[in-house]
Amino acid sequence: MNKEELIKKAQNPKYISGIFNYCDRWCERCQFTSRCLNYTIGKENYSDLEKHDISSAEFWEGFANLMKDTIDMLKDKAEEMGIDLDSIETDNSEKRAENVFHLTSEMAYKYIKLVDDWFDSFKYVYEDSDVYQKLTHSKEAVVKFDDITQIIRWYQMQIYVKLQRALDGEETDFSEDFPNDSDGSAKVALIGIDRSISAWTKMLEFFPDRIKELLKIITYLKHLCNIVEKKLPKAREFIRPGFDEIDNAI
Repeated sequence: MNKEELIKKAQNPKYISGIFNYCDRWCERCQFTSRCLNYTIGKENYSDLEKHDISSAEFWEGFANLMKDTIDMLKDKAEEMGIDLDSIETDNSEKRAENVFHLTSEMAYKYIKLVDDWFDSFKYVYEDSDVYQKLTHSKEAVVKFDDITQIIRWYQMQIYVKLQRALDGEETDFSEDFPNDSDGSAKVALIGIDRSISAWTKMLEFFPDRIKELLKIITYLKHLCNIVEKKLPKAREFIRPGFDEIDNAI
């Protein structure tokens, strides 16, 4: 593509200016690929973008419906098991750390290992496991389990990366007239935390016997979310181009 063609594409009103600045880079699950110039340039021969977007929108809509009842379900499940969510110890460094910047970074980084430890701790492929039986007898269960795993794995490292960008950028955000870039990055991280919490909650369907371990991870993410929201209170309000705008019509 030459310079003139690129300029012409960039001037096309169907493309949302700057949409790629505050996305989670998960193009395969994005519902705005047909309106993202970066993606279009990289997929010049991919002619079915609109169909892809619709499919992705349906995926996240279904997952969003799950998120609405996640916390209530968690509380009910914990009460059934006699577990006090607030009493679960999640991270000793939270008590030791005096600097919120370092605490946030440390917790996000530790979460990467928590995820690895979880997936290393079970082998669902064993034929004598309940999970293996469920997956081999239900195609729907396979799809659901794969979706859950993909979500957890995708945001596993990205939460840390986005929070680091937000924390680093916070020191250079001085304008009161424009939204802070750090808030935009933090919002992407918070969305990743939200979706990860929902995915871990859904994991309970496959591992009801490991509820304490799962609740510990979920509670850990809830604490991290609270810290980020206190550190960057305007992050949730940040309007990302395309994603958070009221009218996304072409």
